[in-house]
Amino acid sequence: MRPVRGSGVWSDGSETVHEQQDSVDVRINFIRYDADRLVFDVDFRNISRRALTVGPTDFHFQPVATQPVASTVAASQLPGRLAAFDPEPQIQNLTSRVAEESAAATHVSGGELLTSLSHVVEDLASIKKKETKEQEEAREARQNDENAYYTRQRLDAAAAADQHRAQLQELRSQALRRNTVEPGQRLRGYVFFPRLDQADIIRISAPGMREGTTLDFTQLRARQQ
Repeated sequence: MRPVRGSGVWSDGSETVHEQQDSVDVRINFIRYDADRLVFDVDFRNISRRALTVGPTDFHFQPVATQPVASTVAASQLPGRLAAFDPEPQIQNLTSRVAEESAAATHVSGGELLTSLSHVVEDLASIKKKETKEQEEAREARQNDENAYYTRQRLDAAAAADQHRAQLQELRSQALRRNTVEPGQRLRGYVFFPRLDQADIIRISAPGMREGTTLDFTQLRARQQ
């Protein structure tokens, strides 16, 4: 991914696409390919005399195919103009999952309580009856396996909570979110578009720009060996 018309300014290894008009100054860098998304870094500056409320869904992109593509998806089936993803639903979902998994990692479930109670009953009963050494060892091994099962559940929940907490922190700190941008202020963050490998040109439109103005990137395909 590279700019159709670069600005000559580079940031973190990628060249910036820059467009300035009466109201806004917009600079965009391509960051990376995710499994199903394109990630761009957007720097939006309000150079007008009024406040502008800007969010990720105010940024759109138009995928364009200019060359034949050997693909299961024909170029004519490329979607039309699409808005960037809104990170808020994912942020809310991750927040809920972190809370649920953290609770699962620290709370004792009803199943575990019943299992612990059954172990106590079994141990008391074993005192009254004569167990062979093999029977005693088999009972203890089974109880240890059952205890280990619940320990693994808590550890798995804790690991999942840590993973989703990291994803949540990354979204909160990096994703562009809806804000009111006062005159002279800037808004910066990542915007996410659907990944469409069939497109040769990615045309991005930004809020505050005159209709028809786009910040364009060329997407190059390399033959895999």
